[in-house]
Amino acid sequence: MSTVGVQQGSFLAPDFHLQITIESGQVFGFSKFKEGYQGSFGGISLKLWQKDERLFFESDAHFSPREIELHLKHYFDLERNLSPLYTLLEQDPKIPSVLNRIRGLRLIRQDIWEAMACFILSSNNNIKRIQQIWHRLAKALGRDGKHFPNFEIIADSNEAFLRSLGLGYRAPYLLKSARLVCENVDILKKIDRASYSEAKEILIKFPGVGSKVADCILLYGFHKMEAFPVDVWIERILRKLYFRNRSAKNLLSFAQKKWGLLGGYVQQYLFHGARTGILET
Repeated sequence: MSTVGVQQGSFLAPDFHLQITIESGQVFGFSKFKEGYQGSFGGISLKLWQKDERLFFESDAHFSPREIELHLKHYFDLERNLSPLYTLLEQDPKIPSVLNRIRGLRLIRQDIWEAMACFILSSNNNIKRIQQIWHRLAKALGRDGKHFPNFEIIADSNEAFLRSLGLGYRAPYLLKSARLVCENVDILKKIDRASYSEAKEILIKFPGVGSKVADCILLYGFHKMEAFPVDVWIERILRKLYFRNRSAKNLLSFAQKKWGLLGGYVQQYLFHGARTGILET
């Protein structure tokens, strides 16, 4: 571990687009600064910016530049070869070539509890409001006002306080879920070790967690790549590209059979493409 002080560094991050990845709706704790983003993960507060294929960082964390680099490579899934994904997308005549415009989009390996909490908060919500709630929770309950509070801290709060931070009807869902994790400290490890279907069965027993939210948690938190969250954007684009008059449940089954373990990545590309208007819905 390094001594306290500002740590700076950079490294090559080929086939990675920082802006698209941060702004693709999968993570909520980053905010823009001059030429990049600032945020926190895994106990590290930092600023990030990118020039061509080089990713730059600055942090006051108790980690060496090399340790921060390794954390970032894991967090942004930079060791993954995306060529099989690109080949899959290019060989599908139904998927427009405009998706090439978002190459470098990566699935983020988030803290499990943070991902779970944030997607419980995502129900009937939009990205901007979730980001605002993330920052209010961090400021009120997080370490140094910069980090998302862990489940123990949220479990010790109360519904009225959480509602005061703008959580609305989601406040009891988050509070009860945090307390359930506290009561069964191995449950997150159990979900992590379980198969996709077993993990989903466990998750949907949590307050405020339905099929779509469970798939979000499994994909963005547990990195179970067969998870394929079907929200309104995904439903629209799948119907437009492949068929009409299918239920969301059947859309999920279709996607998992078609794309398998690349489904999580395909979903993120389709979601970001549809949400930003790159793909017409």
